Amino acid sequence: MLRFFGLVAIVLLLALNPDSGRADAQDCGLIKEQIKKQRNLLKKKELIVQALESCPRDAEVHYLSAYSAERLRKYDRAMVAYLKATELDPSYAKAFFGLGDIYMVLGNAEAAIRAYENGLHLAPGNQRANSSLELARIKHRSASGGDITAGEFVRVMQESKSRETTSGALDGPIVRMQVHFRIDSAELSQEAIAQLTVVGQALENPALAEHRFEISGHTDNSGDPELNLQLSKARAERVRDYLLGHFNLTAEHLAVAYFGDTRPAAPNNSTQNRALNRRVEFKKLNQ
Repeated sequence: MLRFFGLVAIVLLLALNPDSGRADAQDCGLIKEQIKKQRNLLKKKELIVQALESCPRDAEVHYLSAYSAERLRKYDRAMVAYLKATELDPSYAKAFFGLGDIYMVLGNAEAAIRAYENGLHLAPGNQRANSSLELARIKHRSASGGDITAGEFVRVMQESKSRETTSGALDGPIVRMQVHFRIDSAELSQEAIAQLTVVGQALENPALAEHRFEISGHTDNSGDPELNLQLSKARAERVRDYLLGHFNLTAEHLAVAYFGDTRPAAPNNSTQNRALNRRVEFKKLNQ
């Protein structure tokens, strides 16, 4: 209790006497201790706001701000705060790991890989970060048109954390694939059949057999938006029909969604990015 009043005194002194300067390292340490002990998220947020005013150059204060924002599902705010923590202290491995987690929530596996790698260069023994890095690499390889195994598909669906949707956030474990269709059609190529064989084998795995999945079609922004919407629908339905026709799966476990060019995974400003946007996503639905 005395320590709490000591914290209040520090904050009041700084507020009433701006010329006194920022809190010193000892006072910042006291403020951070109180933040860590506070269990009420809203009260913790108030303490963090005060700490950011009193200790703006303290990397751990920005880390605590980021972690609090992440728990409140304010992912954009959390990303900014994690980035600030890494700028203030480039040796702060936990801040890089937190940044990687945010990038994963927002669906940017490539950026997540860089963040995890930076953190693991500083703390190579962190098992959770190593596991997260492996997942990010699988998701990025799949989204970029590379091959993944059925086991890797299962692993992503099992280990990816489900988050409530907020602005820009994904709302469940997702694998993005550049399924190879014939140009401007829903006809599957031989490459697409090979890809869907992996998916079908994964969905038959006992670890996933009881779950429902959404198959969603997406296009880039080339051409007419209405035609893109219809094309994405036809492709998602073609993928579902192929899986139902060749694997021991039921229609109740496979839902279809289609979005045309309305949900780009990347800006449609390059050939590579447009390829990322021509995709099929497999999302595990909450049950």
